[in-house]
Amino acid sequence: MAVITKEAELKASPEQVWAKLTDLDSYGDWLSIHTGFPDGAPQELTEGSTFRQGIQIMGMPGEASWTVKEIEPNSSLVLEGMGPMGVTLRNAYKLEAAGDGTKITCETEFGGAAVAAMEAPLATASEQALTTSLEKLRGLLA
Repeated sequence: MAVITKEAELKASPEQVWAKLTDLDSYGDWLSIHTGFPDGAPQELTEGSTFRQGIQIMGMPGEASWTVKEIEPNSSLVLEGMGPMGVTLRNAYKLEAAGDGTKITCETEFGGAAVAAMEAPLATASEQALTTSLEKLRGLLA
């Protein structure tokens, strides 16, 4: 299983970052792999909520089915899911107050037999996508 972790300092309070992180309608503004919600974005995220998300990585479109595994307002959000061809997925976001802003730690994991042969290029593309997403999020919260 590949694990990619990125951190960023944002000039916004944990509450402001949380509001953007949990506003799924805003994902198109900052989450670089996001292409849409086939069933519409859920109005509220609670532990156990599920939703489908269109994604694109390395130019390949796909769909992920997510379940909210953990949600701690202004602190952490953990999503687990399945992607195309049985790929297992996990996205975890952790927020910590840092001076006048927030430190966000994002961890993305993926695995499964379908990605074994392409794990290295997928990890590189995922790391680039995560870096781009955090920069876009930083811009929205500036």
